[in-house]
Amino acid sequence: MKKQILGLAVVLFMGSAVCMAQDNRGGRPDMSKRIEQMVTELGLNETQAKDFKAAMEEMRPSRNGSGERPSREEMEKKRNEVDAKIKKILTEEQYKKYESMRQQRGQRRGK
Repeated sequence: MKKQILGLAVVLFMGSAVCMAQDNRGGRPDMSKRIEQMVTELGLNETQAKDFKAAMEEMRPSRNGSGERPSREEMEKKRNEVDAKIKKILTEEQYKKYESMRQQRGQRRGK
């Protein structure tokens, strides 16, 4: 009986260790993978893809000088700036598809 309990505890511990070792945090793909997926779905050419990736990288949340996350207002301002850049990079049709993709992602996140 003790061996069975010990064996079960080891199996549970190993299973939880494997789950914790996964690097995609809760099943969400990292931003680089999402950007690559968007480039593919939008059908961007090489120049557009390079510029799009650079613009999207600007949107990554960064910490300010004191190590704190930026405020909601700061993040909103940055998103609007990046969105304006993206609008210049994409064609009208690509931008409409980008907006649709962004809205779908927001709905999945509950926003």
